Amino acid sequence: MTALVQSVGKAVEILKAFDSRHRVLTIRQLSARTGIPRSTCHALCNTLAEEGLLELGSGDGFQLGAMLAKLGGQVIERTGLVDAALGPASSILASTRSEVHVAQYVSTGVVYLLRLQNGRRVPNLNRTGRHWQLHTSACGLAVYAALPPEARAHHASGVDEESTRILTESADTYTKRGYVVFEGSQTNFISVGAPILDRNGDVTGSVGTGDIRQYMNTRRTHEVGMLVRRTAEASSKGLGFFPSYPQHR
Repeated sequence: MTALVQSVGKAVEILKAFDSRHRVLTIRQLSARTGIPRSTCHALCNTLAEEGLLELGSGDGFQLGAMLAKLGGQVIERTGLVDAALGPASSILASTRSEVHVAQYVSTGVVYLLRLQNGRRVPNLNRTGRHWQLHTSACGLAVYAALPPEARAHHASGVDEESTRILTESADTYTKRGYVVFEGSQTNFISVGAPILDRNGDVTGSVGTGDIRQYMNTRRTHEVGMLVRRTAEASSKGLGFFPSYPQHR
């Protein structure tokens, strides 16, 4: 491997070191998180900053740069997920009066692209651009349920026993009803989600909503779940997928 290729790989590792819990990192912290020597981290961070991929944050730290948002926007536009989901989410889910989320599937989980306010404002921990592992949200579980077995196995590896149970039960619920239910994203809150498929029938993302527990009895959870499922189906059609959906009950 040439020195140039190695440098590119190290630059990628630096960018991947940032997450929702580590938004600003110093050279020392980046070196510790990536295993890259400090002198190399310093040189790479300066180069990445010159290109707009990193920016100076508070103190002596760096944070992800605006150029990444521009590049990411091109990916979002290419997939067409938000455009396909916005109309169905706005109309079909209007009666729920609860916030609607649209998430993009990536190799490490889901990234939330859209939060659609829909009447009542319920305190919600989610944020646009936030990354979640598949077993930690309804949108993530919906994606997991629609993945082929080998991809499911990849995402299930390394998680604890309780998370494995949640993944398995969610996949079973999706098979029976066409949506998933999750109670672990935040306290006293029940979420539902359903996968969105691309023109080839591969899962590309998901749509979900939820409400505080006192409003989500068994009957309403199913009603909202069916609306979420209909929204996901309409969004999938917007991406060019026209399947014969199983008649979930």
